[in-house]
Amino acid sequence: MCGHQQIGDYPCGVTNHIQYGASVEAIIGCQSVYQYTPFKRLSELFKHYFNLPISEGSIDNILKRLSAKALPLYQAIKEQIETSAQVGGDETGAKINGKKGWIWTWQNRSATFISASLNRGKETIERLFPKGFVNAILSSDRWKPQLKTHAKGHQLCTSHLLRDLNYLIELEKNKWAERMKQLRLKAMELKKQHARYARDNPTVMEIENEMDCLIAHQLGKSKTLTFQKAIRKNRGSIFTFLYYAQVPPDNNGSERAIRNIKVKQKVSGPFKTGQQAFCILRSVIDTCIKNKVHVFDSLKLIAQMPIPILSAE
Repeated sequence: MCGHQQIGDYPCGVTNHIQYGASVEAIIGCQSVYQYTPFKRLSELFKHYFNLPISEGSIDNILKRLSAKALPLYQAIKEQIETSAQVGGDETGAKINGKKGWIWTWQNRSATFISASLNRGKETIERLFPKGFVNAILSSDRWKPQLKTHAKGHQLCTSHLLRDLNYLIELEKNKWAERMKQLRLKAMELKKQHARYARDNPTVMEIENEMDCLIAHQLGKSKTLTFQKAIRKNRGSIFTFLYYAQVPPDNNGSERAIRNIKVKQKVSGPFKTGQQAFCILRSVIDTCIKNKVHVFDSLKLIAQMPIPILSAE
């Protein structure tokens, strides 16, 4: 015994008397954002399964810290969406701290970008994508801010249109709606056969001409007439998918991305705080899934990164 007190150094990266490692942060990210586990249940899970007490407040702080570390990836996803050749956009309502809010998504086959906002109008789009999508065909429903977004072109979601047509057929027994439905189905079948068609393709020209006839057809005052007017107004966005290989006829990818928000709210309730942290991490998770990258391993790597000097939009 030398008579001296020996004090070891903290391991590298440990800067506080209570600190959780990258694996714990990644588990919290996966369980909360990927599996929608409520904070209370997540706290109980760590206490009873791992003998590791973590308060709900600490879970919230860990998620915010993890999302801050993920910001460079989030910004890279946004840039990829902004410059891509095909983008689908959608939005859904979400309670945010008791107020009516909206969760927006823009996505394609390889990336998903999600953001929270208290605004459902063009202000959100202009804030996030001030230049619009100059290289992309933007797929969406008939929500005006989406249709007015600057883009190379637009594509109305065929799934939405078919749902509307099925409703009109059932409600008004209108043969016009049935003809329109069959025309849409014919165009979708063409898409399955070939990814892209020339504009002078005889079959495509036949479809376009029949659409023009249906739009010009005189209808009496009815809900079908209202639908016809909407189609006439957006005539140039009906069959865009036939002329671009990467453009699908529907916007189902955006609906799948936005459905996670609804599942989250049903399982663990509305957002009281941390909505943007959820959006950042869910964007990274969905993008990992699309690229067949392991979600937990990715979140663990993110947890090991320093917090960058950036700001989330």
